[in-house]
Amino acid sequence: MIDYAFNDGVARITLNTPETHNAFTRQLMLDFIAAIGRAHEQQADVLVISATGQDFTLGRDQKERLPDVPLRDNLGLILQANAALRGFPGVSVALIQGRALGFGSGVSLHSTISIAAESAELGFDEIDHNLAPLIVVAYLPWFISPRVAEDLVLSGRRVPADEALRIGLVSRVVKDDQLHSAAEALVQSLRHSAPAARVIRRYSQQLPGYPSESLSQQAIEQLANWVEQGKP
Repeated sequence: MIDYAFNDGVARITLNTPETHNAFTRQLMLDFIAAIGRAHEQQADVLVISATGQDFTLGRDQKERLPDVPLRDNLGLILQANAALRGFPGVSVALIQGRALGFGSGVSLHSTISIAAESAELGFDEIDHNLAPLIVVAYLPWFISPRVAEDLVLSGRRVPADEALRIGLVSRVVKDDQLHSAAEALVQSLRHSAPAARVIRRYSQQLPGYPSESLSQQAIEQLANWVEQGKP
């Protein structure tokens, strides 16, 4: 489900289930978290996250049914993945192609730098699946304007790459055929500045405003309770 490679200080995670548009099953989420942990353990200076196929990811697999896994456990994996990515001590770079919906837009935000192809689309479409993305509601205003954040989660609308750049969902936009070459140029630059980058990252992770663990857990509890009560 995930390809992982490490060479010369650069770790690479490739989402590799193009037949499902890289939708995140529970196993894929576990593999993703483990891969970030492996990059951390190997003291990678740069972590590149990309995907095969036409889409980055459609987010969590809304069709997956795991009766033996409590909903709270599944939702908790989102917090683990966000924390692992945000806490990566080097610089993480997400390469966004095609659609990056739900958790995919979350990966774009929690990566240090995200580069989008000009044809990419981002958005939080959980409400289209009759879900209330409370975890997103908790963290999204830390990254972008609170008014825009509320619009995105309430409408579920998808935004094109140029608008995603304008509102802060991605760091930069390049032509489709330049996505990987732009990323490689950035990776080489980051490798040369790795010591300073680690100091910057360590300091930035201490800045206030990102939702606390307890607030994020409240989001999980409220969402799980709502689902268990039948989502009236």
